[in-house]
Amino acid sequence: MTGEKEPVAKPVFRTPVAPAAFVRRVQLTYGVRAQLILLALIIALPLLVGSTYRILTRLSEGKAPIKADVQRTASLVTERVQERVRSAESIVIGLTLAIRLDTLQQHFNDSIFVAALKAVPSRYSNFFAFDKSGARLGSAMHTPRLDSMRGPSRSYFGPLMANGGFFITTPVVSSFLNDSAIIVVLARAIDNAAGQHVAVIGTSLRIDSLYDLISSDLQLPANSVVAIVDTSGAVLARSENGKRNFDDNDSGITEAIAANRLSAERGSTEITDKKGVTRIFGYARTPAAPWIVKVGIPKSVALAPVYRELKSDLLAGSVTLTFAIGAALLLGGLIAKPLDALSDDARAIAAGEEGRRSRVRSRSEVGVLASAFNQIADTVERRNSALAESERRYRLLFDTNPVPMYAWDADLLTIVAANEAAQERYGYTQHEFLKLKITDLIDASEQNRFLTGRVKFEERRLSPIVWVHRTSTGERLEMEVISTQSRRLGRDSWLSVSIDVTARHAAERALARSEEQLRQSQKMEAIGAFAGGIAHDFNNLLTGMLGYCELAMEALPREGAVYSDVKEVRDLAMRGADLTRQILAVSRKQVMQNTVFDVNTVVHSIERLLRRLIGEHILLNTELGADVGRIRADAAQLEQVLLNLAANARDSMQPGGTLTIRTTAIPANAAAAQGLAERAWICICVSDTGAGMSEAVKQRVFEPFFTTKERGKGTGLGLSLVYATVEQSGGTIRVTSAPNAGASFEMFFPRTKAVATPVATAIPSKDLHRGTELVLLAEDEDSVRAVAKEALERRGYRVLAAADGPSALALARACTDNIDLLLTDVVMPGMNGRELAEALLLERPQTRVLFASGYTDDAVLLHGVRTDDVAFIQKPFTPPALVQRVRDVLDSPLKNA
Repeated sequence: MTGEKEPVAKPVFRTPVAPAAFVRRVQLTYGVRAQLILLALIIALPLLVGSTYRILTRLSEGKAPIKADVQRTASLVTERVQERVRSAESIVIGLTLAIRLDTLQQHFNDSIFVAALKAVPSRYSNFFAFDKSGARLGSAMHTPRLDSMRGPSRSYFGPLMANGGFFITTPVVSSFLNDSAIIVVLARAIDNAAGQHVAVIGTSLRIDSLYDLISSDLQLPANSVVAIVDTSGAVLARSENGKRNFDDNDSGITEAIAANRLSAERGSTEITDKKGVTRIFGYARTPAAPWIVKVGIPKSVALAPVYRELKSDLLAGSVTLTFAIGAALLLGGLIAKPLDALSDDARAIAAGEEGRRSRVRSRSEVGVLASAFNQIADTVERRNSALAESERRYRLLFDTNPVPMYAWDADLLTIVAANEAAQERYGYTQHEFLKLKITDLIDASEQNRFLTGRVKFEERRLSPIVWVHRTSTGERLEMEVISTQSRRLGRDSWLSVSIDVTARHAAERALARSEEQLRQSQKMEAIGAFAGGIAHDFNNLLTGMLGYCELAMEALPREGAVYSDVKEVRDLAMRGADLTRQILAVSRKQVMQNTVFDVNTVVHSIERLLRRLIGEHILLNTELGADVGRIRADAAQLEQVLLNLAANARDSMQPGGTLTIRTTAIPANAAAAQGLAERAWICICVSDTGAGMSEAVKQRVFEPFFTTKERGKGTGLGLSLVYATVEQSGGTIRVTSAPNAGASFEMFFPRTKAVATPVATAIPSKDLHRGTELVLLAEDEDSVRAVAKEALERRGYRVLAAADGPSALALARACTDNIDLLLTDVVMPGMNGRELAEALLLERPQTRVLFASGYTDDAVLLHGVRTDDVAFIQKPFTPPALVQRVRDVLDSPLKNA
């Protein structure tokens, strides 16, 4: 074997054609012939158009005189009908002059009407009259039913009494004539000398009397029809061939005439009856009555001469068209034969037969087409080989790509292929993938966005979009999907590449939360620094105010008006002190009395107070977790936090709702899912079913002095105090809310394993008037120093007062007595309270120290003043509170003893 392919001899005969191939060949053959026939028709089109135009012109010209004749005949009959109506109206007008308009003269009027009925033709069946009240004035006929009728029950009575004039009713079947004839009533109003309508007079006209108006003297062709129709479409009278004919069960012409409604006064139309007979009708309206006269002549009879001329034209055109089609069929057969062979070769190559080429040889255009076809076949074989290699490389890259890839139908949305990485990431096998739609991978929350955001397949590539996907186990994945247009699978499809960005987005969200918390912390810190400085100075002022008020109240009789005024000033100052305390809490400069306690115990202790606060219209629901654990914080501040949140919830739930307080323990391994540090936490969640908050309000909800309440209803410090307390306790707070969906505040505190701090027992008050010890007072605020000195001296204490640290040391060194207590402000210019205490204790180690301050910030704590290690009194204070605290410190044992 040489490895070369030996040439194969080609058979000289053509293989039998399969039935389907035969059908395609027939379609091709007749397709060429059909095109030639169409060409012949196009060439003959001007002739056909000209013939058609001549036919239409002749028909139109032939119809014009016929329409004019039937319209003249209709007008003639209309004049007859008009004369008949005017005759009846004349008789009624004559009777109007003869009768008497008095119901007592009914017999007289009856005789007039009876005589008139005998004198007129038989088409009139009755004469009658009614006065304006509807009472009968007289009648030519009398039956019990007819005599019982009154004027207002008649359809014509009301219009005539209102408008006057002449009135013709619609046809009705007579209920008082023996033959039940169809009649119409012709009535008119009778006016008095003043022109008022005082009575109605009329006559009944038999409809069958109209037949003599459409008799045979009209000299119409055979099968002609004359009819009188009212405006509602009802046929009153009809004659055919000049004879009365109202029974049209055979022809249906009456029904056709009635259905043909006309709006013009006169004109012509065409009507076809049930037998298919078409008539050309002329019509005209009767001015004196709501009737229309229609005269119809058979179209076939009227246009017979025109039809004969048209037949000869159609015959000539048909012969010409038949000759053109025959020539087209003959020529088509000659062209289609080589095309059949070329078509067979094309199908063989399409079926995969290699080396197949066309044998058609001709100098015509078909031969040139066969040569081009062979060149195309050579090119197709080369490209198919390259395409197969490209497909092999594509499948290799698709299947072995480490990134999930899948292809899905652009119309049906079905997944048609998925690589191994996609199977591994989503948890589906290849067989399971092919049963899914692309929407089965997308999370339910994204379905509407996908269906409404679909783009047309003409887009070659879509921008990267992040979608939430679901795996076979229900795991949520955030996938960045890039889709490109593909037709490799024999259909319009999208090839999608998915990149898992779940971890990256989680990190970005955590970073965003951290940045937001940092911004919030910085904002609160800036506001706090400003508020803390103001509160410090304000505390000094309030301390002076409270002190002077207390001293003044001690010297005043309790029954006097001045005592009440000073007490009122003292109460206002206390309110100012509470506000200052809140500002200090917001600025995180308040003194935290931290203890270790169980969270559930605090919630239980204020549950009754919460129920009184929110009122009976709100349901309080506590869901406390079992053994959630303990935290280190200020229990009183936490109670205030819960009270503030409950008060806000109460205001948002009008007229009622549910307030829920829930405590849960979060283990360290679950903290990361909550965006918390990996340690044990305790969550206190306060949620309500109130009005909720918008996104704009939620962004500012913790800002100091920001409130949505009415002016005077809130200070805007409640939620700021909540935020500051939680943050100062080492925790974090989050809020979830939406309009009309309530609000939920989640507070996370670090859980501690320390033993709970025992509750301190209150120490009985000492006698505040029996102190004799020597106190060294250092205070830079003059009013506070004066008040403190006066309060202590009134209780028997001896006081050395100084405005700063160096002055206090100088007084101490100059004093030869024992200094029992140093009372010093923490924050003073030059030498602060800690430095003063350290310097004094070096010289007098037996001296006790009591610190006082309006706030304690981080800088003070770093300077060594710790509220849990030293004696401390919070500004503003009252003289009794100061004396009590001084007494407690003096009576306590020395720590260095």
